[in-house]
Amino acid sequence: MPRTFSDQWYRISDLRVALRPGVSVRLHEERGEPWYVFHERAHAGFFRVNPATYRFISLLNVDATLDQVWRASLQTQPEETPGQEEVFELIVALYRANLIYVEGGVDESKILDRFQRKKAKPFLTRLSELLFMRIPLWDPDAWLTRHSRHIDRLFSVPFRCLALMVFAWALVEFVLAGPRAWQQASSILQLNNLLLLYVAVFLSHLLHELSHAAMCKYFGGEVRTMGVMLLLLTPLPYVDLSSSWTFRDKYQRAWVDSAGMLSDALLGAIATLVWAYSPPGVVNELAYNLMFSTVVYTVLFNINPLMRFDGYYILSDLVQIPNLHEKARQQFLKLWRERVLKVPVLEDDVTKPSERWGLLGFFLTSNIYRLMVMTGIVLFVADQYFGVGLLVAFALALTSFVQPTLRMLAPLKNPLFLFQHKRFVRRTGIGFALVLATVMVIPMPDSRILDGVVEARHYTPLFTESGGLVVQTHVPNGQWVEAGELLVTLENPELETEIEGVQAQLAMATTQESKALTEGSIDLLPIRERTLSLQAVLTTLSAQREALLVRAPHAGIWVDQESKVRQQAWMARGAELGRVVDDRAQVFLGVIRQEAATALLGLQEEESRVRIEGERDILHTAQRFSLVPHSQSTLPSAALSPLAGGTVAVSTADPSGKQAVEAFFLLRAELSPEPERDLHDPLRHGRAGWIKIRLPARPLASQAWLAATQYFQRRYKL
Repeated sequence: MPRTFSDQWYRISDLRVALRPGVSVRLHEERGEPWYVFHERAHAGFFRVNPATYRFISLLNVDATLDQVWRASLQTQPEETPGQEEVFELIVALYRANLIYVEGGVDESKILDRFQRKKAKPFLTRLSELLFMRIPLWDPDAWLTRHSRHIDRLFSVPFRCLALMVFAWALVEFVLAGPRAWQQASSILQLNNLLLLYVAVFLSHLLHELSHAAMCKYFGGEVRTMGVMLLLLTPLPYVDLSSSWTFRDKYQRAWVDSAGMLSDALLGAIATLVWAYSPPGVVNELAYNLMFSTVVYTVLFNINPLMRFDGYYILSDLVQIPNLHEKARQQFLKLWRERVLKVPVLEDDVTKPSERWGLLGFFLTSNIYRLMVMTGIVLFVADQYFGVGLLVAFALALTSFVQPTLRMLAPLKNPLFLFQHKRFVRRTGIGFALVLATVMVIPMPDSRILDGVVEARHYTPLFTESGGLVVQTHVPNGQWVEAGELLVTLENPELETEIEGVQAQLAMATTQESKALTEGSIDLLPIRERTLSLQAVLTTLSAQREALLVRAPHAGIWVDQESKVRQQAWMARGAELGRVVDDRAQVFLGVIRQEAATALLGLQEEESRVRIEGERDILHTAQRFSLVPHSQSTLPSAALSPLAGGTVAVSTADPSGKQAVEAFFLLRAELSPEPERDLHDPLRHGRAGWIKIRLPARPLASQAWLAATQYFQRRYKL
C-alpha cells in the first residue's frame, strides 16, 4: 500500500466529518465498471470516486474521528483502504467541493493550509491563468426553467427537420459562392473589420453556451453558473455544465456536449443565407463574420476531439473515460518517469495495457495537432498584426511548452531524487552538455537548396526579320540541324512587288544617268544620288527576301512546337519562329532570394549537385559558379513560377508569368559535360531543377538562427 502513513496525519486525525445531508449519490457504469458520483445541489459540488473510495467515504460519521474510521477500515479491508496521504487528499477535495461538514466546526487551516502550500502556483502558472481567467456572473437556472417549454420546442423533431433543411440550403449557397467567400476572408483581420468580427464571435459564443445550457436543462440537469471567460484577455461567455456528470446515459452527456456545435451550424447556415442574398453593407459584413467565426471555430476546434473543446468531451463521454486528456497526460508522465527518469511509479490496476497505449497515442496525437493549429493561428494573426501575433505566440508557448516541460522535470527539484539518482543525473548532465556544445559550438555541414532552371550554353531564338506567309517547314520539331541548314520558308508577295518596283526605278535611273553622261547634263549629280539610294533600298529589300529563308545559325536541335499551327499563317515582323538549342553543354541558373544572398557568399562549388525535373534520380555536378552582382525581377523561365510547379511568387498582372513579386539574385553554374549523352536524348533546356550548394561549416544554432531571421525577413519584411 503506497504511503500508508503520513507525517501530516495529525492535522486531521481527530476531526469528525460526515457527508452533508443534501448530498446525493448516483451509481454510474462506465466501461463495465461502477463509479459513484456525489452531488451537492446548494453549492453545485460534484465528485466522482471508485467503489473502494466510496466504501471508505460511506464509513465517515460524526461519532468517530477520522483516525478511528481509517483504522477500522484498515482492519476490515486492508487491501482497499487508502493510505493516510490519500485520505488527506480525499478530505481536502471533498471539503473544497462542499460535500462534507465537520462536527463542531474546524479551523480551515488544518485542512487547507497544507493543500495551499502544496498547490502554490508559480509565476508562469498564475500568468497562464490570467490569460484564461473565468469570471462567474449569473445563475441562469431559474431563467432556463421559465423557458423550458421553448427549450422543448427547440429540440423537437419538426424543428430539427427545419434546421436540417436550412443547413442544406446554406451549404448549397456556400458552394456556389465559394470563391467570393475565400476572397473576402483575406480582409477578415483588417482594422476596420475587427469590431464586427468581435461582435460576431461574442454573439456566436453566447448562443453556443446557451445551447449547452438549454440541452442540459432539457435532460433534467441544472446550470448554476454563467459568466465571462478571458481567452487571451478577450472576453467571451461560458457556462458551467458540471451537472451533466450526473446523467447515467452517456449519450445524453454527449448531446449536451454537442449542443453548442449544433447551434454554431444553424447560426452559420442562417448567416450564410443572409450574406448570400443581402446587398453590400453592415448587415452583409456582420453575416459574413458570423459565418466565418462559426465555421472556423467548429471545424478547426470544436468538432475535433484532439482539442479540448466540445469534440473532446463528446469522445470522453462516449468512450466513458472522464478527464481523458488528464489521464493521457498522466500515462505519458508515468512512462517518462519510469523509462527516462528511472523513478519508481505505482502500478495502475485499473488501466488496462491496451487502454494505456491508447491514452499515450491520444496524448501525442492531440499535442501534435494542437501545435499545428496554434502555429497556423499565430501566423494568421501575425500576418495582419505582428505585435499581437508575438503576444499570442508567447501565451501559447507558455501554456503548451514551458509549463509541460517544467512538470516533466519536476522530480529534478527533489533533493531525495538527486541523491538517489546521482549517477543518472551526472550522466544526463554530461550528455546534455555534449548536446549543447554540439549545437552551439561544433561546426556542422551546411548547405542550401535553390530552385532554378537549366539552359543550354548555346541557344538562339529565331525571329522573322520581315513579315511573311509560312509556306513550308523543312525540319520537324526536335530534329538535329547543322549550321546553315534551311528550316522555314516564308513568302511575302508585297515584298516581291516592292522589289520589282525598286528594280524598275533603278533601271530607269541607270538609263537617265547614261543619257546625262552622253549629253553632259547638269542633272548628272542628282541622278547619280538617286541611283545610289535606289541601290541601297534594293539591297535592304533583297536582304529581307533572303531572310524569308530561315536557316540555322549554328548546330543544334530545332525547337518549334507550333510548326503545324503556323502552316499558311502570316507571321508579323519580329515574331518568334522557334529556336536552335545546342544541348550538349548546359548551365544552371539558380534563384536566390535577397534575404539569403549573404549566406551564399562562401559557397564551395566543388561539392554542388543538381537534380533536373524528369531526371530526379540522376545527380549532376555543377562547377564554375558565378553570382550575378545585381538584383533582378524577371525570371529566366516561367517554369519557376507557382503555375508551373515552382516556388517563386510572380505578379498576376504579367501574362508571361516571369515577373517576380520580389527582386532576386541569380547564381550561374556550369554543368559538367556528359560524353555519353546522345544527341537524341530529350532536351533539358528550360526544365526546372534544384541545386544543392555546400556552405562553410557552422554550428547548428547559428544555422537555425540564420534560417529564422531569413524567414521573418521574407514573411514580415523586417
